[in-house]
Order: sequence, then C-alpha cells, then structure tokens
Amino acid sequence: MNNLVSVIVPVYNRAHLVQETIQSILDQTYQFFEIILINDGSTDGSLAILKDFERKFPEKIRVIDQVNQGQIVARNNGIKIAKGSYIAFLDSDDLWLREKLERQIPLFEPGVGLVYSGTEIIDEGGQTTRIEPADENMSGDIYPQLLVKNRMTGGTVVVTAEVLDRVGVFSTEFKAAENWDLWLRICKISQARVVAEPLVKYRIHSDNMSGDTQLMINAKLKIIEKHCDLDSKDPVIARYSRLALADYHYREGLHYFSGEEFRRARKEFLSVLKFSFVYRDTWMRLARSLLGQRGNRLLRGLK
Repeated sequence: MNNLVSVIVPVYNRAHLVQETIQSILDQTYQFFEIILINDGSTDGSLAILKDFERKFPEKIRVIDQVNQGQIVARNNGIKIAKGSYIAFLDSDDLWLREKLERQIPLFEPGVGLVYSGTEIIDEGGQTTRIEPADENMSGDIYPQLLVKNRMTGGTVVVTAEVLDRVGVFSTEFKAAENWDLWLRICKISQARVVAEPLVKYRIHSDNMSGDTQLMINAKLKIIEKHCDLDSKDPVIARYSRLALADYHYREGLHYFSGEEFRRARKEFLSVLKFSFVYRDTWMRLARSLLGQRGNRLLRGLK
C-alpha cells in the first residue's frame, strides 16, 4: 500500500469559492496527495479556474470535465481514476485545516477502513458560527450507532481504496444521504477512527441540500429500509434499528410541529413510542401537540 491520498472534489458553478477550497488542500502539511477536480458541467467559469490550477500544479492536480450528471456521479468518476491507497472527499465550497491529512492518515491501522473528524461550521462569508466536535467514543465498531444518525460530514472522511473495492462507491439510488449509505457499508465490514477536533470548515448557505428538511427525512427512511433489520438475530442491530425508526418518526413529528400541523405531528410522536418508550422529549412534544395552534402560541408567548 502506498501512502498517496486521492482527494476527490466535484465542482458545479463554484467559481467564487473553489479557489479557496483547492488552496486549502494544497496547503496541507501532509503533501503526498493528488487532487482530482471534476467539473460537472459548470456554466460560470469554474472550468477555467480548475484548468489554471492544473497548469500550475501538473504533478498534483488532474481535471475531469463532464456534462452535468450530479455530484454522486462526479465523485464516482473521480474515484475511478484515483491512484491513491486512500480516498478523501471535499465539496467545492468547504475548506480543510492545514493539518487534516497529517492527523488522520496515521490512524489507518490494519482493519480500519474510515477516519473522520469534527467540523467547524462557517457562514457564506467564511466566519465561524459554531464548532461541532466529533464524539470521541464513536470509534471502532460504530455500525449499529450509525444506523440511527449520520455522524460524519463528508469532507471530514478519508477511506481506504481497498474498502471501496469491497463495498462499492456512492449509490445513485439516493437523492440525498448517499454519503451516509456509503459510510454504513464501510463500517459494517471495517473499523472507524475519529479525530474529535474539527479538521474541516463546512460552509452553510442557501444551496446546502441538508437544509431541505423533508428531503433529508425521506432520505433517512430510505437508509432505514436499506440497512435496518428489526428482526436481526444480533440484538444490538435490532435495538439500534428500532432507535433508527424512533428517530425517523421523531424528526417527522418535529417537522410537522414546526409547521403547526399538530394532528400530523401527534401521529408521528405516537409512532415514536412504538419503537422507543422514552425517546428524547417525545412525551412533552406529544402533550404540546394536543394543545393545538392557539395553545402553543400562548405557551411561546409566556417564555
């Protein structure tokens, strides 16, 4: 195994941000990497910027130019030509901290297929809004816990090329949560390691897919249908599968509750109790859903 890291960066209409993204990779203290930039049919001048970087750093950077097919296909096309023993991912609007790869690559011991880290959240202008450290206990065999919630921002993750050969690449059956699906497949057959501190700056803006609540809830259900098993002979998998369904209904309930659709919210919170009798603040939410619009507005006015 060589120690080369192939960094996959899909790009679509990011001319105003992608230079900073690429520079954050070039500035890594760990310098044994290649950058594969996939222009996914950009119409804003992004391709010219990518080509300019390729001319300046021909030993480090390769550019793929394709018709627009979406970031899942773009990432997979990058993986196909990657030469590294390790594969890392970064979106074209996010940034790496300088020591990211240096902190993560040494954690790849035998049996480890994935390493991730905490995240620093930034706004459109690059200002830090909050820090989200990773749970340092979420290391080792994390597959059961990962059934309930995706613990990893995509740009924090590095995986081995070997494990991708075994489980495959990003699935095009998902419109969202394709990252989560891949992390689950990897963690089902290998160990994970974590750096709790943030090593990536994740940019929040209006184009973030994660901001579409219903899209992400629907994607969560698709994850559950594909990966969870309530009847598993492994009691740990069965338990976390139940928790995953409880979490799904809880989040559906929150979605309807925030939109003051209290009857639908109540139905979802009752469904939570079928899978977990004491899940988060479900009982309180259920009680408040009985108050209806007028009662909840009165409560909010008292705070």
